[in-house]
Amino acid sequence: MRRPLALIVLLALMAAFAFGVNRFFAARKTTIASAAAPTEVHPEVALPGTLYLAQRGDIYRLSNGTFTDLHLPAGIGTWMQPAVVPGTPDIVAVARTAAYSDVYLIDGSNGKILRQLSHNKTATVTIQLWHWMFWPHVAADGNTMVVSYDAPKSGQSYEIDFAVWQGSVSQKPATQQWTQPYSFTGGDVQPLPLPGGRLLYAKYQITGGNVFSQLAMQTNALGDIVYLTSAAADCAQPAVSPDGGTLAMICASGTGLQSTSLVVAPLQGTKLGTAHAVVAKCMCGAPAWSADGSGLGYLAPADATGHFQLWWIAGASTPRPAAPKQVTTGLDFDATSPPAWAP
Repeated sequence: MRRPLALIVLLALMAAFAFGVNRFFAARKTTIASAAAPTEVHPEVALPGTLYLAQRGDIYRLSNGTFTDLHLPAGIGTWMQPAVVPGTPDIVAVARTAAYSDVYLIDGSNGKILRQLSHNKTATVTIQLWHWMFWPHVAADGNTMVVSYDAPKSGQSYEIDFAVWQGSVSQKPATQQWTQPYSFTGGDVQPLPLPGGRLLYAKYQITGGNVFSQLAMQTNALGDIVYLTSAAADCAQPAVSPDGGTLAMICASGTGLQSTSLVVAPLQGTKLGTAHAVVAKCMCGAPAWSADGSGLGYLAPADATGHFQLWWIAGASTPRPAAPKQVTTGLDFDATSPPAWAP
């Protein structure tokens, strides 16, 4: 009789202990506040020009201290990575679905879709032959476009390594392959067209099992590569000031992206001057220069929610940049979508 009774008591004690542990952790559970819609808040810092930012699959315009939802159709996909079309009120942006993404031309003043520039869901039922296209940017001529594009592809593999392709707004966004990516790295991303037909982008590589990125420049399609940064610096996400004289970038410097730094350096042709961090040991991303060159915007968390807010550094290209200022609170911008800045 004693043995069954002891077993019952032991099981009861175990149940009570498990319940107590469950309640202990439940009492310490943190509830992350939901992000507000940008249209519900006002920026804390007045910024020059007009910005386009992505949050929760939609794109918002920030102008004169007010956010406006472009109300892009959710049925097309998740909207991200807006970029200005110079000399026009238009933007290009990516609509991402579960199996492919496309680039669209959009009227930045009202959100009207003007044209679908790519058609990456092909007629084939072989899904790995559908395509992904990201990071569109339009050159100063308002027509030449570069994108990261996962072509050519094989129906025998699901490997995706992006190459940089060049095309145009007026015809197709990807008609000529410019770079040759390293296999199994993710490839060549975040391309920027520069004056004189040059191309700047982030090139991912693997050495000794470690993946890293270097900023690379080319002057012609599939031509020689000039590296602007070292493998140890592990830099990506380039942004060039409007006058072409300063490069901003995000560098991990061997931290494995546990922390990053927002770094700026003088840019002369294919050479960088002395670099310095304007924000160190952060989770910074998506740098973008204002259209007038007066400062630098970027995205970074501001609190324990981990939600990415917009920040601003006035005079970022000068020897004495101002301290970073938090522009938004309570939002959650897409950190893979740098702000697009129009005059």
